[in-house]
Amino acid sequence: MMDMWKRSPSPEESWSDAEGGNENGEWPIKGVVGEEVDPDGTSRYEVRWGNWSRKDGTNTTWQTDITDRSDLINRWTKLQGHKRNALAQESLDMEVSWPDDAVHKRFTYLRVQAYEEKKHKRLDKPSAADWDKEIEGACRRTDEPDAEDGNAASRLRVRRATPRSTPSFDVPRSSSKRIRGLTPSNPPSSSKRGTSTRKRSPSIGDDAFRSLMFNLSTSTVESPRAISKGATEEFNTNWSAKSSQAGTSKPALSAMKGDVIFVRPVKPLRRRALLQSNWNRAAQEAGAADIRISNEIVDGDIGQHLHKFTYMERSYRFDNDELQSIFDVDPGNFLACGCTTCQRASQCDCQAESEITNERGHKLYAYSGGLFAFRIPQGVEVIECNKYCRCSPMCGNRVAQKPRDIPIEIFKTKQCGWGARCLVALPKGKVLGIYTGTLLRREDVDNLPPEHIGYVFDLDGTEVRGQHNAGDKFSVDSYDCGNWTRFVNHSCSPSMKVYSVVFDTIREVHMPYVAFVAARDIPAGEELTIDYEPSAAEEMAEGTGKQKMSPTALLCRCSAKLCRGWIKQ
Repeated sequence: MMDMWKRSPSPEESWSDAEGGNENGEWPIKGVVGEEVDPDGTSRYEVRWGNWSRKDGTNTTWQTDITDRSDLINRWTKLQGHKRNALAQESLDMEVSWPDDAVHKRFTYLRVQAYEEKKHKRLDKPSAADWDKEIEGACRRTDEPDAEDGNAASRLRVRRATPRSTPSFDVPRSSSKRIRGLTPSNPPSSSKRGTSTRKRSPSIGDDAFRSLMFNLSTSTVESPRAISKGATEEFNTNWSAKSSQAGTSKPALSAMKGDVIFVRPVKPLRRRALLQSNWNRAAQEAGAADIRISNEIVDGDIGQHLHKFTYMERSYRFDNDELQSIFDVDPGNFLACGCTTCQRASQCDCQAESEITNERGHKLYAYSGGLFAFRIPQGVEVIECNKYCRCSPMCGNRVAQKPRDIPIEIFKTKQCGWGARCLVALPKGKVLGIYTGTLLRREDVDNLPPEHIGYVFDLDGTEVRGQHNAGDKFSVDSYDCGNWTRFVNHSCSPSMKVYSVVFDTIREVHMPYVAFVAARDIPAGEELTIDYEPSAAEEMAEGTGKQKMSPTALLCRCSAKLCRGWIKQ
């Protein structure tokens, strides 16, 4: 039986004509991005390579081991273990579904659901007493009509007894607009929690459950993470989507047999779940934390353009090859440091052009203890260590370029459409991410379709109000591609500020990134906002009062105590 489900060997890759390897014909490994579990319990890992790809653009292969980089597998195993433990902490439920799934995927699916962790979390010893009879009776009932809609139930959910409370962060995106300079907002929304407790349920023995997995040869593993080509990718990137939806299904029949509940059929990967899955996969490939789309955003809220949207956690897409060539300057144009650890900015060669200094003129880093120090004057860019510097990736002057390590939720605000918030509390100075999208010349912005204008961010952080600012001027359009920052709304009293930072190119090309940073301590669940027109706030602070409203201004709905009443268009 086991031999029947052995995987056929993968076709051999042709490396002989591939470019990008070193003199020994070796290619760098970027990391492990997926895992599959065979019926015999062994794992194989999906590895992403650097400087190599197939003709179709894919750059991953499946490996049973990585002999010279065991640290990558160890890191992967540790990370996934934490995620599965979190699933087991939230709920001990297990899902069994049919009718149409390949048996060889079942053990990967059990791993996805943290079966082993949930089993060990049981207080009593596992037992398979009467389990076969219970499942046999449940199978007979799958063809009985549903009491509500007359259709046969198509899934079984196997519940493991435990008190459970499932957080559901209920709250979508605001009307965004063209952002000049740096910064959107709303009060924190409350989360809902629901609990259900069962006195006792039969445990699932290993042999009984493994037998069940093999015998249900016509099942379908259907969930927000259907296991298909990327069984392992889904397992890694979308575990949080599963946990956030656990407990939201309602029984289709009031009758229950022991611990087996009939539930109504659920279509796999609906619009919201598919969007969340795709975004999480892209975020994870960049090493970033999860993105969640609130379950209050229903399929009907998701426009067609978002299904074509390309999620890019970091870096720009360029409007044309000319702009790409300007951004990709020759290595010789970079100032690189030879520091082992960057401790003093005055001794760090890459900071030679930095204008961040103290009152005595001594150079300073923009960060202190991994947090933004808010000590840069207007019109000054932060220069981080770059790819040619010798310092480690954990250098204290590499902050905005690091993968986002805090989870973000896209939710529905009360007045401003969709918005963004963080699911954990943030300290002042925490850098949350950079604005990404298509980089284009600012004079070309007026040629964009009208629907794009609300997603354009001008790279004018180095331009000083009231002064002539020489140099080329660029903007970033996040309508077709970008990341979670495109959903950040405006507030006249924002929770975040923005600053210009350079690390992938040099400052002379005027194509910095725009980084988002917590302007104060932000409680978990509070909306993340910036000021779309910071110069207006500066003028008010200088005592000039409210400016005359522009004929093209938009009514401000931020509800801040110091709301200016309008947003410049």
